[in-house]
Amino acid sequence: MTPSAGDGLILRIAPHGESDKLVTWYSPQSGRITAIAKGAQKSKKRFSNKLEPFSQLCLYYRPPRSASGLHFLEDADLIHANIQVRQQYSKYLAACCISELTLCFTRELDADSRIYTMLIWAMAEINRNDRFYKYPLFFHLRLLQLAGYKPDFTTCCRCGNPITEAGSVCLPPQGPSGAALTCGSCRPVQAAEANILSLQTLRMLDFAQHTDLLTLRKLQPSPSCIMEGLDMLQLYSQHLLQTDMHAWRILRRQLMYSH
Repeated sequence: MTPSAGDGLILRIAPHGESDKLVTWYSPQSGRITAIAKGAQKSKKRFSNKLEPFSQLCLYYRPPRSASGLHFLEDADLIHANIQVRQQYSKYLAACCISELTLCFTRELDADSRIYTMLIWAMAEINRNDRFYKYPLFFHLRLLQLAGYKPDFTTCCRCGNPITEAGSVCLPPQGPSGAALTCGSCRPVQAAEANILSLQTLRMLDFAQHTDLLTLRKLQPSPSCIMEGLDMLQLYSQHLLQTDMHAWRILRRQLMYSH
């Protein structure tokens, strides 16, 4: 079994038995990998202060013994600890949302270096910025785009005209298919207030889909735009995945208390 090495961002760590840990990370070369770290719960040398959620590491691992088995994590070198993400509760919640989204929208050993770039960027920005709530929004938006579920924030799905006022999110009643937006004229009478996006939010989301990461860092959407955008994307992703996003519910309460 030829050992492998590569950079990765830790998405999830869970105890396994009395002394081992299950470690899931995302790497640009191999995508999402889950490996067993033997003795990691008790080791004071190999994994000391390294195996922490949301840290960026260089990981050394061996392939599984069988096609259905787990990789074996042998060692790791720390690149960036992202300590602030784990020390501040609200930052930790934001990182948990990003981790949960990545776990839901990626598959084992299916690499996309653009997802890794977004992960590293979002975690680093959350770690060093006080105004960090926009980064889960931008990450979610770009992840949907990379996964092939890019929403259109500019055109009404019913009449085909450009949206020039607040739009309403339209989710098909059956099955995990795409969300669409309707203009005010085509908006269903029974549309929920929570499904309505202001024109300012729509324009911000459309711009964020196409600009580079440096410009995204400088973009300062209002708290109401961030909340509207996050609500819409969470509704859309829950519809696509047909499952609840657990970390989002807690983060949303934190956002409401913060603003």
